[in-house]
Amino acid sequence: MPAVANSSLTYEILMYLNSFYFGMFAVCELGMGLYKATSLPGSSSSTTITEFSLLLFLILTEGGRVYLGRKGNLTERGLPILLGILLTIPSALATLYFLVWQSYVLKLEMILCSIQLVLLTSELIISIFCYKSFQASSDVHFKIQILVY
Repeated sequence: MPAVANSSLTYEILMYLNSFYFGMFAVCELGMGLYKATSLPGSSSSTTITEFSLLLFLILTEGGRVYLGRKGNLTERGLPILLGILLTIPSALATLYFLVWQSYVLKLEMILCSIQLVLLTSELIISIFCYKSFQASSDVHFKIQILVY
């Protein structure tokens, strides 16, 4: 049994978990958005459209981030993981909007967004370790190829 945990396996587990969690998160956020648009006083149509547009942006960004992260992890390539790391920034900012900056924040949204931010943060940390390990192994492989020729 290895003494050090494999960051690649940890990253894959986190990405797999997040793919299911984010699907549930998006459906709940859509439902809460519909509830707020129909039931809460003072919600204007421009605010509702903005929040649904931001939710669509978050779905696309998070879907791309999870896809790139898993693809990079399974192929042990650094570029998809690096792109996934970069997509973490807009994804975290959109999640922060739903947690802090929207007009009405429900208690359930606070809980779900907090869990999503914890997942994003842990995936970011592990993905940096994966990226560094893949780059280090790529450099060693490159140096070995130069020595062979």
